[in-house]
Amino acid sequence: MTLFAIIQRFSFHLLLGIAFVFSAFASDSRPNILFIITDQHHAKMLSAAGNPYLKTRALDSIAESGIRFTNAYATNPVCMPSRLSMSTGMMPGRFGVFNNGMEATIPEEVTANSLGKLMKRAGYATFYGGKTHLPPELEPKNAGYDVVVRDQRDKLPGACLDFITTERDKPFFAVASFINPHDICFAYNARAADPDRKGLALVDKLYDQAKSLPEDQLPPLPDNSGIPENEPSGIQENLKVDAITPAKLIREDYSDRDWRHYRWIYCRLTERVDAQIGELIDGLEEHGLDKETLIVFTADHGDMDGSHRLASKNLFYEESAGVPYLMQYKGVIPAGVVDDKSLVSSGLNTLPTLAEYAGVSVPDFLPGRSLRSVAETGTDDPRRPYVVSENDIGRMLRTERYKYCVYTTGEPRESLVDMEKDPGEMRNLAVLPEYKDIVIRHRRFLQHWIEESGDEKAQSFAIAPNG
Repeated sequence: MTLFAIIQRFSFHLLLGIAFVFSAFASDSRPNILFIITDQHHAKMLSAAGNPYLKTRALDSIAESGIRFTNAYATNPVCMPSRLSMSTGMMPGRFGVFNNGMEATIPEEVTANSLGKLMKRAGYATFYGGKTHLPPELEPKNAGYDVVVRDQRDKLPGACLDFITTERDKPFFAVASFINPHDICFAYNARAADPDRKGLALVDKLYDQAKSLPEDQLPPLPDNSGIPENEPSGIQENLKVDAITPAKLIREDYSDRDWRHYRWIYCRLTERVDAQIGELIDGLEEHGLDKETLIVFTADHGDMDGSHRLASKNLFYEESAGVPYLMQYKGVIPAGVVDDKSLVSSGLNTLPTLAEYAGVSVPDFLPGRSLRSVAETGTDDPRRPYVVSENDIGRMLRTERYKYCVYTTGEPRESLVDMEKDPGEMRNLAVLPEYKDIVIRHRRFLQHWIEESGDEKAQSFAIAPNG
């Protein structure tokens, strides 16, 4: 079924949703909502996740006071597609967007029910601060936000606090979208010291600091720093040489010491954004708003961080497609919970979750579900036994135990990883005869997804279950 056919079902339910909102207004016990986004921040870049090479005080405090989901994935591990997804609750490819710079075709019914407009319709005062990287119709000034602030670095916490501490007779919904640790993109340029390559003074300074450190003060290489056995060749074939982070050149050229510099810089950039987030958390507490505010934190995608001798994004490995996902609502969401069972899609689950807390219904055509019940009570009713990520060269499907990927080109075109036995994704099982039945089962899952979600592009390269 196509996206447009699905949307045709929606009009009647919109009227029901409006009635639901008026009911919520009648007894307004709804929380304020603070939605925090970072950029290029993988799920293990938290000291709460056991990473000993950085300290993320603010993010740890959210995890300690709420729930941390360990199996959360971006719908597409690239900035613009992922952010488009979080804004609409839809897969970005359904609008023709599989990478940065692609033009989106978004139906009016989708933009009318985008995140900012839903919150505005729910009666919230709305704020968007920081990085956008969205199609024009979803830019905050066009998408239901009362106040828009462009700074994505040091001035953003203050601007956000000015908004959320303003006295008003309605709850607030604030998005704080920080740029870092995305500046890691400039680490290669700092190493190259090439005047023809764009640099960034902050990263140049951090690189000089990293070079001066003894080895025992640098993070080691990750345990999965090697290239996986039977890695699909489409991964290497599609690495870039002309991007700000030229992943193909880095994979070929970086020494072990270079990778350790890279990882040290990435840690410091993550600590930098954590400190900015800390200003928000501290401000909420100082103004007595922390118990009245739902906080949701995630990132648009991760960074390979030296795993498999790779940097940057747009890959289905955990470090690229996996994202942190935290929720805190003191006194409502139990504290200190680590959920390692639920499969979370940051793009498909965030909008329905925030909408449920805001007391506004969402269109039936959305493919995701709210995480409220699993966050508050540990009970979940997932629509399907997998989550999906997509990009311009393939599809990823993660089930409880396995991760299956299929690529448009290369040999082999498929990968299958046992995430329980091989969390570092070092061995591709898809080429082994004894895993044939498991591969077939995941091909069937993907075929079901293609038919359910209208993923026509994937139909052209997905492998038939018995193919």
